[in-house]
Amino acid sequence: MPRRRTDPGNTPSMISFCRHCGEGFPAGSTGMEGVCPDCLDEFYEDCPQCGRIRPRETMIELGGSGRRMCRECAQLEGYRCFDCGGWHDDEGETVESGRVVCPSCARRYLRCEECGTMVRVENASSDGGDTVCWDCRAARRGRPVHPYGYKPRPLFRRAEGEGDGSLVLGVELEMDGADPRAAIARIQERYGEDWFYFKSDGSLHMGAELVTHPISPLVLFGDEGRAMWEHVCASAVQEGLRSHDARTCGLHVHVNRDFFGEGRVARVMAESKMIEVFCRFHEPLAIFSRRRPEQLAQWARRSEVPACSGGWLAQARLASENARRTRYLDVNVQNEATIEMRMFRGTLKPETLLATLQFAAGLCCALKERNPSQLGRMTWYDLCDAVMDSCPCGAPELEAYLVEKELIVERSSKCA
Repeated sequence: MPRRRTDPGNTPSMISFCRHCGEGFPAGSTGMEGVCPDCLDEFYEDCPQCGRIRPRETMIELGGSGRRMCRECAQLEGYRCFDCGGWHDDEGETVESGRVVCPSCARRYLRCEECGTMVRVENASSDGGDTVCWDCRAARRGRPVHPYGYKPRPLFRRAEGEGDGSLVLGVELEMDGADPRAAIARIQERYGEDWFYFKSDGSLHMGAELVTHPISPLVLFGDEGRAMWEHVCASAVQEGLRSHDARTCGLHVHVNRDFFGEGRVARVMAESKMIEVFCRFHEPLAIFSRRRPEQLAQWARRSEVPACSGGWLAQARLASENARRTRYLDVNVQNEATIEMRMFRGTLKPETLLATLQFAAGLCCALKERNPSQLGRMTWYDLCDAVMDSCPCGAPELEAYLVEKELIVERSSKCA
């Protein structure tokens, strides 16, 4: 009886199956394991520079010579243009921030006559007949950041027909992460200090705080105001500044006290109603603010509403007195002429910025129209509806932002 032979288990397979088409083919008949000859010709090619087989879709053609090669060899033989993203092996141009661009894209750059850096046309300015970058222009004119304690005479911007007691907002937007001089020079080239000015702030590493003069919501949310914020945000981002991502930056909104009425009673009632709203709706407002819990604890702690057995005025006076102990609350009442909302995180996204300002403006109008009992019966959704309905010029960015953060449900159109 013949002896059984044991299968060694490591005998090479004579047939392989292609991972592309699934067909069988003689094992070892191609230069790539698991790929049949037909698929090898269709999906792969040899890099003429290093000789390795690479997927055809990953091969790179260098502009200028038209040579094709793998990515590793392209990085050695040429460069990738920062502007157009194309690969080239002709002579590139080193521009701002050490980036390299191809000759075609280099036409969109000018050389700064002060430092010699190549900068994009929109990043260059004329100063005394010289073409200079914004950084050099700022250096020529001195550092445009005022000390922290700087307080110029306010320049009120109200719409035609608005009186002295109409609502105005004062915005403090902190920006950090880079030297702010070039961004400020770019912004002030268009706006000067008629709309806002810049101050230093000890909470920032190296940035600056933009402070607006008092501006009516009708101006802020009109075409002129929207264009201003678009320019501010784009200029800051272009020069490397950050706000939301810096984690050191807040967005504070001041509202004028005389909007709510004259006298001590009107003052404490306005404070009390705003404190009540921020205390009751702290959780959804924390989501709205984009601030982390530790940031809120440090810079904008939750306001408290002490228990009181008296009426509205007694309750308001107690809440106001309690809030005056520190300015680092979500509602700061220590300023003589304004109430400050401190809860919001900084942003250089115009839509988020406008949404926040629309919330502040709409909230003030809604608070003025309601007494404490009416506010006490409101749910979060009632509050959001009241704020959006009361906001001057509408609140499209605010509604979109609330829906995005899942703080409200998108309003459905009425059935016909």
